[in-house]
Amino acid sequence: MNALADGGLERREHALLPPRPGGALLAVERANICGSDVHVWRGGHPTLHDCVLGHEFVGRIVRTDGSPMVDARGEPLSEGDRLVCTYFRVCGSCAMCALGRTHLCERAYDSWGHSSLRRPHFRGAFASHYQLHPEQIRVKVPAGMPSELAALANCAVAQGLAVVDAIRPDLVDGPCLVIGAGALGLATVAGGSAVAAWDVYDRVPSRRRIAERFPNARSLGEVSSAGTLGGVYDVVVVAAGSPESFVTALEQVRPGGQIVMMGIINTRPTDTVSFIPGVLTRKGVTVTSVIRYQQRHLIAAVDLLSGPTPLREIPLADYALDDIDDALAAAERHESGRVSLVPDLDRGGL
Repeated sequence: MNALADGGLERREHALLPPRPGGALLAVERANICGSDVHVWRGGHPTLHDCVLGHEFVGRIVRTDGSPMVDARGEPLSEGDRLVCTYFRVCGSCAMCALGRTHLCERAYDSWGHSSLRRPHFRGAFASHYQLHPEQIRVKVPAGMPSELAALANCAVAQGLAVVDAIRPDLVDGPCLVIGAGALGLATVAGGSAVAAWDVYDRVPSRRRIAERFPNARSLGEVSSAGTLGGVYDVVVVAAGSPESFVTALEQVRPGGQIVMMGIINTRPTDTVSFIPGVLTRKGVTVTSVIRYQQRHLIAAVDLLSGPTPLREIPLADYALDDIDDALAAAERHESGRVSLVPDLDRGGL
């Protein structure tokens, strides 16, 4: 499914090409709808316009180029194995990669976020198949892990763990506020300190009900006014996409605290807010931004999902690939914790 520049989708059919050297052709088993997919569908993403949607998924290897393959743990891979992988590349040779900042790889999006008209066509997960680039980080899914759980690893859980990793060690035990009770916000709670007091703020009642399933979290439908230079939280994680969330975070963080930014990614001229910059100085607040993540986070995400975690409680809604518009609309209405596209549903589950 290819998103169009002005919003909407176009279904396109392409021939399945052989994998790149060192890559693999995957059959998509399940692809979740992330908030950014909804933005692209509505024509509101700042950079993605004509591209194949879908990046949070699990796929099964159906073809390789014949050369040996391993995952991020060094485990050998073969046809039939299920994988979760980063949607971005890590080239290993650019300036950022040389500094160890692989999440900021200068070639991260060279093979993602492009039109399906560009070979090898299958560049996104809202499709029957996916072409895995050899520079994408991949982790083998354990045999006993259901695909509906594994699909959360990238991007929600790995990204949430990267957010936790960015919290200052002196503040990690909180109290903490997460703005946004989507999968990213809940993954942050699940991967964060078990002794921290986690408040999860979201205006959507259905999302708050999901947050209430997490034993170490308290859901909030509103936050009290803390005053410009006040604040009660050591850490405020912005896991919502609205620019206004930053203003809320600045108000709620205490002096000497930290704001961790992840949810706000749009850079359109209309995505602006007004705040007093001097408040940051007067409060001595640290502002940390997190974009993408590193290999260890994807490995840790699979490990987290392999054990007892409240993320297993996130309700899922399954849609056939042909019903993608209905699925995107359901995701936009926050009708479930995560809305998923399952290509096999198009074939009656075969």
